[in-house]
Amino acid sequence: MTDISPEDRELIDRYLANRLTESEVTVVETRIVADPGFRNEVELTEALRDGLRELQSRGEITPLLSHRYGWWRRPRIALAASVATVALAAASFLIFQRLDSGREAIVVASLRFEHLRSAEAEPDVVWRQTGVPTRLEMRFDVGLEPAGAYRVVVERMTDGAAVLVLEAAATMTPDGEAALAVESALFEPGDYEITLRPQPPAESREPVTYALRIAGQG
Repeated sequence: MTDISPEDRELIDRYLANRLTESEVTVVETRIVADPGFRNEVELTEALRDGLRELQSRGEITPLLSHRYGWWRRPRIALAASVATVALAAASFLIFQRLDSGREAIVVASLRFEHLRSAEAEPDVVWRQTGVPTRLEMRFDVGLEPAGAYRVVVERMTDGAAVLVLEAAATMTPDGEAALAVESALFEPGDYEITLRPQPPAESREPVTYALRIAGQG
C-alpha cells in the first residue's frame, strides 16, 4: 500500500464500513475517480478485507490461535504479530486474484480533444456507451504553449444550465498535452462541457473549453 495520511486512512475505513454522510461519500468517490493513488489504496484495502473475511469463512484463521502451534508460549504482542503475518500471507493470493481479474476486466477508451474546434455547433468528441464499465482516457491538445498545469472542470449541460460533474487536476504528458482518466459510470447520456483552467491562473492564459457528447447504447 502507498503512504497516505492517517486522516485519509480513517476516511477510507469509514467509507468501506458505510459510515460516511452522503456529502462525504460524494467527496470520497470524486477522489476515487480523479486520484489514481487514492483509488488504488481504496481497492487494496477493500481487497484485503475481503480476503481476510474469506479466510475466516473457510476456517483458516482460527486454527492460527490453536495452542498446538506452540504460540501460547509467546508474548501477547508476538502472538498478534504472528497471526497477522500468517493471515496476510495466506490472504495475499486471494487479493492478487481479485485485483488481477479486475485489471483484466478493465475496458479502456481513448478520447482525444483537439485545440482547434470546428465552427459548427458539434461536439469535439462523441462516445457511445457500451454497457461495460469503461475507463475513459482523455487527452487534450491545449495549444503550442501549454501551461505547466491545468485544472479540469467537467459540467453537464442541462436545459441551458451547467451541472458540475467533476473537478480534478490534469496530468501533463511529455508532449505537452493534458490527460485525465475517468470512469464511464460518472456520465449519463447527454452533452458535457470540459474546461481546462491554467494553473496558476494568469491573465495571459485563457481557459480552453471542449465539448463532449455521451450517447446512450444504440
